[in-house]
Order: sequence, then C-alpha cells, then structure tokens
Amino acid sequence: MDESFNVGVKIKNLRQEKGLSAKALAKAAKISVGMLSQLERGSTQGSVETLRKIAKVLDTTLAALFESEERVTTNLTHESLMIVRADKRKKISFPDPLYKCELLTPDLQGDIEFVLVELEAGRITDEMLPHTKGGEEIDLVIAGVIEVTLENESFTLYEGDSIRFNPDTPHKIENKSEKKASYISVITPPSF
Repeated sequence: MDESFNVGVKIKNLRQEKGLSAKALAKAAKISVGMLSQLERGSTQGSVETLRKIAKVLDTTLAALFESEERVTTNLTHESLMIVRADKRKKISFPDPLYKCELLTPDLQGDIEFVLVELEAGRITDEMLPHTKGGEEIDLVIAGVIEVTLENESFTLYEGDSIRFNPDTPHKIENKSEKKASYISVITPPSF
C-alpha cells in the first residue's frame, strides 16, 4: 500500500471518527467534494496546502496524516531518543515535488518542531494558511532567497536572515528565484 493511499485512508478514518460527512469536511476545508473523494480513494495526492486545510478541520497535523501506523519500538536506544544523525533524518513526504521537509528532532512528540525545509526554484503558492494556534515560528534561511508573506505584508529573506511570527497568522513561504532555497523552521507547538 503506497503512502498516498495511507493518507487517504487516514483522512477518511478521521473524518468518520469525527462524524463528518465528506460534504461537511470538504466545505469546512474549502475544497471540492470530488477532490476529497479522490484523496480518500488514493487516486490523487493533493497539495500541501489542501492537506493542511483538511488536517486543520480534522484537528490533527500533517505529520499525523503521513505517520506510519506501524510504530517500530524495538531497537530504540537512548541515543535514538535524543540524537538525529544527518543520514537518518525522517523525511516528511508531501505530494508537492517542490517542497521537501526533514525532521531535525527524533519525533514530533515534544513541545517544539524543528524542520529543514527545501524549496525548489519557482515554488510559489496561492494560499495563505495558518499552521497552529499560539506559539511562535522562526525561520532561518540557510541557502538561497525566500519570500515570507504574513497577511498583507511580504518580506524577502536572504541567506542568514531569520523571521519570527505567530504561526496562527495566515502566511505563505515561497521561493520565487531560479535556485533552490532552504531554511530551518522552528515552531511551537508542533504543527506538522
């Protein structure tokens, strides 16, 4: 069973657990019923923005939608609970090929989310979405140039620049340049 099907099954299961019809979830997430149906059947993967909207309505996180049901608890060492080796980072998979994330913490069970984000050249989004209620988000550009739009104001950040804002503020982060950009995102509480 591939990841896109697992995500669709999780969406459907969460929707049913919450007693929501497909029509009610689609309306609340501001997507079409057809799109939701395709997601639940696994015939489409949906964009990061679409999945984030669905997760918000279902009161869950993006990471929870992509998390494997089978949790491997054997071979957990004290080190693996604290340290993330560069070659062992968990990748958070999204259908958007221009958006890649690697988890820099061992898991998302703590009070902080620490993620390496890569935006391919030209990664532009139409939607501005909040992540989570309360807390803070800090993004540090480590390569390239990104544009952060917070409601009606845009900021261009270059390598070494950082920004702090309330993740509940509708926002989007884009790479309008012709080169790949990457940044480290720190969010409290975790929103994925």
